[in-house]
Amino acid sequence: MQGYIKPNRKVNYGLDLNHVTIGQEIISHFNITVDESVHSLWSGLMPTSSYPENSREFAGILGFHEMFLPYGFLLNLTLSLGVENFTHSGLLHLEVRNALYLNPAFAGDTFSCVIKVKDVKHTSNEGYSTVVAEHLLSNQKGEPVFSLERVTLFPRVTVTGGNAGKLLDSPKNHHFKEKILARVRGISIENKIDDFHEGDLLLHPFVRPVGKSENLFWATYFKNTHPIHFNYQRYKPGEIVISGGIVLSMVLGISGREFRQLLLPQVDRAFHVVPVVAEDRLGAFSYIKSSTQIMPGFEEIEVRTFGLRNVDTEPELNDADFPMELFNGLDRPADVEAVLEEKCPALKGKICCVADWKGLRKVE
Repeated sequence: MQGYIKPNRKVNYGLDLNHVTIGQEIISHFNITVDESVHSLWSGLMPTSSYPENSREFAGILGFHEMFLPYGFLLNLTLSLGVENFTHSGLLHLEVRNALYLNPAFAGDTFSCVIKVKDVKHTSNEGYSTVVAEHLLSNQKGEPVFSLERVTLFPRVTVTGGNAGKLLDSPKNHHFKEKILARVRGISIENKIDDFHEGDLLLHPFVRPVGKSENLFWATYFKNTHPIHFNYQRYKPGEIVISGGIVLSMVLGISGREFRQLLLPQVDRAFHVVPVVAEDRLGAFSYIKSSTQIMPGFEEIEVRTFGLRNVDTEPELNDADFPMELFNGLDRPADVEAVLEEKCPALKGKICCVADWKGLRKVE
């Protein structure tokens, strides 16, 4: 056979924008078995301040046969298993909500993910739609281990059925939290514990880049299909963007060091303000919204943490004045940037994400 042929086929990824139904279930194309080497690689990338994620002995005292896979790892796995056949066709990831560890997950487990469309709203200019979807990660036994809600901006979608105003019930992690609290009662945790109070503002000293090789490894491992995370032929080195889940996990890991041993972190809501590119240095500062004793010796802290890019947090911000508006309900990137421009211009373009989260910790 002689002659020439032009490309005539293209594989489509992501949500079919012409056929979206409220309650629609999308099953990830991948099952992934996580081994101990991956756990080690993740722990070498991300600071982890959690006894069950760091110590097999402590996990054993709690009655589990192995260390838990880290919260941030499962968050990224849950997000990423929904990329190829859901969010690849999206334009912008707006926020993550209610990221919950539901049951313990261990190295050796095999994970799959189901995405359920919960709500669709069209933007005011009618050219775009925001889609709220629940991602549920399960192990090989069919047990749910992690869930989150993801809000994504898409080109305008066509809703072909269902009730666009109807929201479905989300999973809750209170049973897992109660199990952890019941098992940890009376266990000695030797650690220097600092007291934190409502209104405290902490500058976290740890600052760390996500390197090019690290970014490429995890983009590949997590089956990320968007070229902006890895295609150096199409994008210049300073244009390769770190995925939002990696940024969020790093910021939470950095902040967790000062809170010592956290037992069960939980992101209530997080959104990104400016993108982070490979080799950017990540840091963080945190505001304590509340601290509540939930049983003798243990408290639940509620925190708003800000991720920073390319700031040496402690020496550069030690004498800074932070506007209180940052800590009182800002919920959009534009709102954060507007406050910074007016009252703290030195940080404009430096805050990369905002996370409202909770964590259980020992206090005595």
